[in-house]
Amino acid sequence: MTQTKIWIREIFKIFNMNKNNSLLIGYFYLFTFLVLPSIPLLQFFSPLIIILWPIVVVQIVMFFNAKVKVEEFRWLSINSKIRARVPQLIRIGLITFLYALIVSTLLSKQMQSLVEQANSVENNINISAFKNVFMKLFLLMIPLFAATWFSPMISVFRKESVFKAIKSSLAGIILFIGPLFFTWIILLFGFGVSIYFIQTVIGFLSFSQSAFSVISTILIFSMTAIYVSLLFIFQYVSYRDIFKL
Repeated sequence: MTQTKIWIREIFKIFNMNKNNSLLIGYFYLFTFLVLPSIPLLQFFSPLIIILWPIVVVQIVMFFNAKVKVEEFRWLSINSKIRARVPQLIRIGLITFLYALIVSTLLSKQMQSLVEQANSVENNINISAFKNVFMKLFLLMIPLFAATWFSPMISVFRKESVFKAIKSSLAGIILFIGPLFFTWIILLFGFGVSIYFIQTVIGFLSFSQSAFSVISTILIFSMTAIYVSLLFIFQYVSYRDIFKL
C-alpha cells in the first residue's frame, strides 16, 4: 500500500500544479472519444483517432514530465523522440484498433440485444444479461489495457520494438499489479462518490426537471474530465517510477 499512497499523493499534487492544462486534457479526451463519434459526418474519424492515439498519450506524458521537471513544453510541437518512433506508435494503435474490433464483434449480438431491450416499450433490461456482457467486456479489455498502458512510452523512451514494448508493458503491469490496481480503485471510488454527491446535492435543490438535467450533465461531464486527467497523470507517474523515466 506504500506505493499506492505515494502515487495517490503525487497524482493530486501534479493535478493541483497544472489544474487548467489537466482539465483541458480531460475535456479533449471526452470530446475525442464521446462527442466526436456522435457527430454523423465525423464518425469515420474514430478508427483514425484510435490508431493515432498512442502518439497523443506519449505527448501528454511528456507534458506532465516537463511540468514536474519545470521544463518548457510546446503542445503544438511534437517532440523529436516521438517523431522518430511514429511508425511504431501507429502499429500499437493498429493493434489496439484491431483488438477492440474483435471484442466488439464477439459481443455485438449480446450488446444489440441489450440496446433493443432498452428501447422497447417496457424498457426492461435483463440485469443478469447486462452483468454478463459487462464482465465479458471487462475481462476481454484487461489484456488490451495491460499491453497498452506503458507500451507507447516504452517504444519512445526505451526504443523497444512494438512487440517487445507490449511484452515489457505486460511485465510491468504484472510486477506492480497490487499498487496499480489499488490506485485505480481509489481513483474510481473517488469519482463514483463525487458523482453520487453531486446528484444528491442537486436533487435537494428546487430545480425544474430540465434545469436539473442540464446542471447535472455539465457537472458530471466536468467531474469525468477531472477523473480522466487524473488517470493520465497516473499513467505518467506509474511509468516514471516503474521504468525510471
